Amino acid sequence: MRSVNWTRKRRRAAAAAVAVTLLALTGCGGPAGDNSGAIRVGLLANLTGDAAPSFGKPFERGFELALQEAKPILDESNLSVEVLTEDAESAVPAAVTGYNKLRQQRVPLVVQDSQSPLGQAVAPLANEDQVALLSGAGSALENSGGFSFRFTDLTTPTVAAGSRLADEGAKRIGVVVASDNPSFATLAQATEQGLPNGFASRQEVSSQDTDFSAVLANLSRDQLDAVVLAVLPAQAGNLILQMKNSGEFEHTKLVGTVAISGETYTVARDSARGFEFPQVWAPGGTNPTPFERSYTEKYGEVPTAYGALGYQVGWIIVAAMIHAGTSGTIDGNALRDALPAASTSDLVREHGILGLELTADGHATSPGVMATFAEGGTMVLAESEG
Repeated sequence: MRSVNWTRKRRRAAAAAVAVTLLALTGCGGPAGDNSGAIRVGLLANLTGDAAPSFGKPFERGFELALQEAKPILDESNLSVEVLTEDAESAVPAAVTGYNKLRQQRVPLVVQDSQSPLGQAVAPLANEDQVALLSGAGSALENSGGFSFRFTDLTTPTVAAGSRLADEGAKRIGVVVASDNPSFATLAQATEQGLPNGFASRQEVSSQDTDFSAVLANLSRDQLDAVVLAVLPAQAGNLILQMKNSGEFEHTKLVGTVAISGETYTVARDSARGFEFPQVWAPGGTNPTPFERSYTEKYGEVPTAYGALGYQVGWIIVAAMIHAGTSGTIDGNALRDALPAASTSDLVREHGILGLELTADGHATSPGVMATFAEGGTMVLAESEG
């Protein structure tokens, strides 16, 4: 596929062609929209349930902000977007029901913010229906038709976190992993890839566990330099508190995963200061970007990594739609073909805020950063707190 050049001149030149194209939208290769001409995008968001505070709501806000800012650019190309939202409720049955509702409304593209089990349940349906799916799932998705894209790269920043521990001189490193969740098993495995000698101690827990006394006894016995917490955000906060209260881990470095969120600080409060974890993006502390300022002004809070991902994905979709519109019908097939080049297009480079490349086989590549908690619980780059 040719690289996408999103200059103002080309956008204007394509506008007339796009206007004609929109009148001819059909259901071939996946649904495209309704008779109004607006391109319908399905947002399958975790607006309630366990994933809502950390993933669903921040993502929805970032996504909404990107489409709001992109409206003048869409107008130039005679394009409009209608977002149809269904609550996945942080549960597989609701996610499948929500996807089916969106499919019935003829959306050519569905965005699903997080959670591997939800993405794994929806991906086969999207491939069968020829609907492009952008998912925040951490684990692999079925992709027989090439319609499933993951926009979270767990491996690259997580391997880097393991390498960082080794570079800092940690010799004996342990892990606590919520092994009943495939995402956390994947995160633990990726962290270990960055460790020359692997994990010296592995403690498996359930994602429902709250009492970690036996786990802490094992970690203390193994005399570790560092411990990786590959668990849910609230569980990480609980572990941090229990480790501090035990008095046996004062000199043990604690590191998290890309799944860490503000919930960790909500539980552990200032005990989480100094806790470091990889993220796809983090606020810059004393020097906020225009995105941070706009997000904070609109929603009254500093954006998290998932707010940033929602924003980035919003701009990628806009770029893909403009590109698909210049070459033919804006349907699932066209968007599937346009998404990889759109993710690194000039438009996304100009307006996006993080490095994120979607590959043609449905994976994502993102270098990520190391983050920590500032006073009050705001996530910031680890270097800005150093």
